Amino acid sequence: MLSPPSLKNVLYYPVTSSVSLAAIVLTLMWWSGQPVDELAMNYLVWDKWQLWRVLPATLLHVNFFHLAFNLYWTWTFGALVERIFGHLRCAGIFLLLAAGSMLAEFAVLSGGVGLSGVGYGLWGMLWVLEKRDSRFTDAVDQRTSQMFAGWFFLCILLTVTGVMPVANVAHGVGALMGAMLGLAICGTQMEKWKSIAGLAAVMLMVVLGSTVLWPLANFSKSAEAEIEQAGLKALDHNDAAHAVKLLESATKMKHAPARAWYNLGVACQHAGKYPDAIRAFEHAGGMPDASADMREAAKDFSIFSTQSITNH
Repeated sequence: MLSPPSLKNVLYYPVTSSVSLAAIVLTLMWWSGQPVDELAMNYLVWDKWQLWRVLPATLLHVNFFHLAFNLYWTWTFGALVERIFGHLRCAGIFLLLAAGSMLAEFAVLSGGVGLSGVGYGLWGMLWVLEKRDSRFTDAVDQRTSQMFAGWFFLCILLTVTGVMPVANVAHGVGALMGAMLGLAICGTQMEKWKSIAGLAAVMLMVVLGSTVLWPLANFSKSAEAEIEQAGLKALDHNDAAHAVKLLESATKMKHAPARAWYNLGVACQHAGKYPDAIRAFEHAGGMPDASADMREAAKDFSIFSTQSITNH
């Protein structure tokens, strides 16, 4: 198994050291109650295209084990990559793996935190390079690969059973991108072109899935609720037009409840879009999870608005 370099050599690996130190500082701030979680992945990635949020999200960690595990492998793999490829290329690899894995997680689920996607990406890249580039001989042995593969499937089990939610999409996409990156570095000419095209396709899909296609691509219940709350917050700030936009997106998401449609009706009412408000209220009232008060309110507003439009 590849051994990590001595901590006395931190100055020789400024990129890996800086990433590790930033992860420690931001995580400790988060644990102490500082509002750094506001910098993590949320609806603003989609609503305002704040893709930069992948950076702080990658540095935050949930608990000590999460932080220690990721720091160990980031330092072990990252120092090797930085020593051979240099500081700038190492920084580019870190950024590519962080962006791709974190955006992929956010695109389909509620988003995650941690360097796990980068760690799996470095493992996937070194797994390929170890077999094809003599500079990386013994970088990833069988024991290490078995551990990464075993942890990957264990994390899926922990997530499915509800024991502990894990960013499994980030793990998988990170490993896939890392393997493609390895082939792009040391593969045959055809493998290089295919890998570069594959990386470009993955990045295009995760960027689109995190922005313009997010309300359609995402299937987590928490994401729908987050957008809905953002819409209500926009209403509180008298920004009815933005509230309508957010709540329309919430209703398009999978598992959107009657509440989302009802809130859309309220937003449309505030925006003066009465026909749209009527349709939203009626849709909410006809849904199985609509409350009795919601059905009655929707019925009353529908009658009142129809009469007002007719008289006008």
